[in-house]
Amino acid sequence: MSVTVTLHVFSGRPDPAWEIPDHQARELADRIGALSQTTLLKPPGIAGGLGYRGFSIQSVREAALDPHVYVHAGIVDLDRFDVNRITDTPELEEWLLSTAGDAVDDAVRKYVESEMRGSARGFAPTLAEGWAVLAAPAYDPGKWNNDPNIMRRNNCYNYADDRITNTFAQPGRGSGQEGPYPPTCGGTGAAAQRDGQIPVSSAASTPAQGHFIALVIWPGNDYHWYRRDSNGHWSHKPGQTPARNTDNSGQPIPNPEVCNRGPYTAWCGYYQCIPANTRVL
Repeated sequence: MSVTVTLHVFSGRPDPAWEIPDHQARELADRIGALSQTTLLKPPGIAGGLGYRGFSIQSVREAALDPHVYVHAGIVDLDRFDVNRITDTPELEEWLLSTAGDAVDDAVRKYVESEMRGSARGFAPTLAEGWAVLAAPAYDPGKWNNDPNIMRRNNCYNYADDRITNTFAQPGRGSGQEGPYPPTCGGTGAAAQRDGQIPVSSAASTPAQGHFIALVIWPGNDYHWYRRDSNGHWSHKPGQTPARNTDNSGQPIPNPEVCNRGPYTAWCGYYQCIPANTRVL
């Protein structure tokens, strides 16, 4: 018997995961069983986004738990022919985080705790003027989302490069030297340049080849990439979640510099990506 908890919080890096012992597995089953209020809603984290997206729990031969459970924003998705449970407190999610031990570092833990308490504030994006339509990849989320294996094994860097490698690609890996941890604008950007990305000062023109991508950083924790599509707007794929063309406020992204990026507050800049000339792995 085994129960594995995954905290969905990163985009470029693999999400932290850990196995809980039998006594915590029994406590988890008791905590879920004690929730009596039901709902037809799904946890919002399932649809993706940047930053904290909840917890998934996978159990093997654990009679008291469903094989797949997803918990976010007070909603417990039991992944079976049963209505989901809902609570108006973050107690269950706080308890799940408490089981992580060293699998989650202090900075990420504090951020997630803040999100659970609802202290993070969203903001509406400011629309930018004058974006030219590019000869770039079309926004085609089905290419990334319809196959669960592709969605799970490709991240924001794969998506930005429009390259499905099923390796959860990392900047610099394809050219032999991965970017540093913690990620930084300079270190991650340099790793991407070694892969073949070309830094540019803006994305307001039309490149002769390829398309524009943009790098942002969650300081001390993670990186994230956006991609400019043929319609002139931007899209992205947060980690293992679906590709999407909206920001953390659910708004379209005409300008990634000013959209709601959740905890990815550091703006690093634009790059020209020519997929045929990049080494993405």
